Amino acid sequence: MDAPKRKIIPKRALVGLLFVVGFFLIIIAFALSPVFVLKNVKISGNYFLTEEEVFRISGVEPGENLFQIEMDDVIQTMSKDIRIEKAIVKRVFPSTIEIQVIERPVLAMVQCDYGFLEIGTGGTILAAHRNLTNVPVPLITGVTVSDLFVGDVVENANINAVINYIALLDYETEKNLSEINIADPENVVVYMKGPVQLKMGDISSLAKKLEITESVSREVRQGKHKMDYVDARFDGTYSIRLKQ
Repeated sequence: MDAPKRKIIPKRALVGLLFVVGFFLIIIAFALSPVFVLKNVKISGNYFLTEEEVFRISGVEPGENLFQIEMDDVIQTMSKDIRIEKAIVKRVFPSTIEIQVIERPVLAMVQCDYGFLEIGTGGTILAAHRNLTNVPVPLITGVTVSDLFVGDVVENANINAVINYIALLDYETEKNLSEINIADPENVVVYMKGPVQLKMGDISSLAKKLEITESVSREVRQGKHKMDYVDARFDGTYSIRLKQ
């Protein structure tokens, strides 16, 4: 029986194969070079979260190779933080990652048995603090909650009535509120920066007084009159007492 003939690879094909292998090796070496090491992380869209917090949540580390960082993994990691509604992450060559976050809005804060809680839409607890150094949203006073932690939902009907009220206000009015006191649910008092207080009456009527709240807020921001307080306890109307 004749021995099988050995296939001979043409010299041209061998050169081509070596060229392709060499080309890919060059690409790999170039991709792994220090040129593409992560040096900068640009963060945008954050308001309540600090840049340091966003950076920590992302899990990326300076010095990592840009090609070896999986953008989908970073997005998935960030989405696990209840304070982040959405994250957009992209590479910017040669050495930068850009992270844009869309936060779940914090609507108010309330005192709890171990500090203060940030409350978002639907009464969801977004964060907890031992102390307050900065209060960029209204503080709900006259009530304290207990046994609530991040991720829990507030079941206090009065607090939820206030949260729903704040959520329906326009942006400028919402930012103009400093405190909402519900110690007496039949005589709720809303404090605006200025300071001006609005006597709102029963807590169940808050949702009916959005236009009144926004109108008073505009007047406060315009500063035409120095107000002492606003009486809005009766639906559909309000009166202003000016400072003497």
